[in-house]
Amino acid sequence: MHMAGQLKEKVIDWPLQIARRTKVEQSVNQANHQTMLTRIRKLWRLFSYFIHARKTWHWPRQSDVLIYDADGHEFMSEYLDPWKPAVLHMRGEQINMPVLLASLAASGQLSRDSYIDQFVRKVCPRLIVTFIDNDPAFYSLAVRHQNVKTLFIQNGVKSYYLDVFEILDRTRSSRNSLRVDYMMTFGSRPGAEYAKYIQGTVVPMGSLRNNLVPKCHAKKAGTIAFISQYRETKGFVMGGKFCSRQAFFEQADQLVLSCLVKYAKDHGKEFFIVPCSGYLKDGTLKKEQEYYNKLLGQACCFSEWRWHGSSYEAADSAEVLVTIDSALGYESAARGNKTAFFAIKSRLLDVPGLTYGWPKTPPDEGTFCTNCPNPVVFERILDHLFAINDEQWHAELAEHGFASIMAYDPGNTILQSVLRKELGEPSHDC
Repeated sequence: MHMAGQLKEKVIDWPLQIARRTKVEQSVNQANHQTMLTRIRKLWRLFSYFIHARKTWHWPRQSDVLIYDADGHEFMSEYLDPWKPAVLHMRGEQINMPVLLASLAASGQLSRDSYIDQFVRKVCPRLIVTFIDNDPAFYSLAVRHQNVKTLFIQNGVKSYYLDVFEILDRTRSSRNSLRVDYMMTFGSRPGAEYAKYIQGTVVPMGSLRNNLVPKCHAKKAGTIAFISQYRETKGFVMGGKFCSRQAFFEQADQLVLSCLVKYAKDHGKEFFIVPCSGYLKDGTLKKEQEYYNKLLGQACCFSEWRWHGSSYEAADSAEVLVTIDSALGYESAARGNKTAFFAIKSRLLDVPGLTYGWPKTPPDEGTFCTNCPNPVVFERILDHLFAINDEQWHAELAEHGFASIMAYDPGNTILQSVLRKELGEPSHDC
């Protein structure tokens, strides 16, 4: 009986073992298949990048300054051009073939870091500057090139999700492996967030573009302006869940805009929208206008775009400006314009990190800001901003410590001071 029981147990166990083994083999095959697909996608991206990029066949010239990523370099040109900077293109616009071949010979494979390192060695810069503050690859340059200083300029309002801090948390990079010598940030608050992950000196300087455009004093009384954040997108993944375009943009825009249109009508104010895509040449502005007209069920008035400073001029011209969480809203307040912040997306989406003044979050309601999607609160804030004068508004900003969120430095004197410290005065023959 004992042997019969053992035999029965083995007979019963054998199919289970086969099933388990099959399940393990299927999991391994799936993992191998996924790895192969990832490699194929990577190779295809590299192939597409190579095919579409313009090729240069001469070594990059030496310069004291190297601009990492050409995006936004036009805003830095006024301050960097005296040193005739070299440019490292990072978006597929241009590939330096001698550098590519040298990096392939050095590393034995197509490696982004190897290409960057070879480019840096050929240019021999004293300072590497970028306007792209959310590229983690930039944060390790100063570690790999000990004799070169690095500097990034913050170019947008920060949040946790959809931003570099989520990436740094996910990769769990050691703070010792990341360094940027100068982190030129909007204010000390975002600077403190960077400093949690990256070694280096935080230098609050405000917004480079905001500091470039002189303040316009032609303000029109009785006007309300809304800052558009229109995007052509299907949505985002935030906090592990998908947020559709309708959820992320439309529901917040609908709530705020309907309140503003009603407020303007009830109080005899003039309402207009500051477009986000006025500088684009691909018809996006027309789509943006159609989006708001459809959202409100009526034709909206938009400010005119003529040059990159037009949005700042429009903000300066309104008596009260309203934003959800745009960089221009923070820049406007820094310029001294009365600005309301209706930062309601965190509540609407149940996702943290989109509140006013993140990463340090003040109370949910203030005299000019709220995180609550409540039209009654919106109206209270608008009443307050129309009632106070400029002197009272400036005192409110100072009491609130707004400069720690967004500083203001007309002419970018702080940036120029850092450049002179690292590079000296440019020679007159440059």
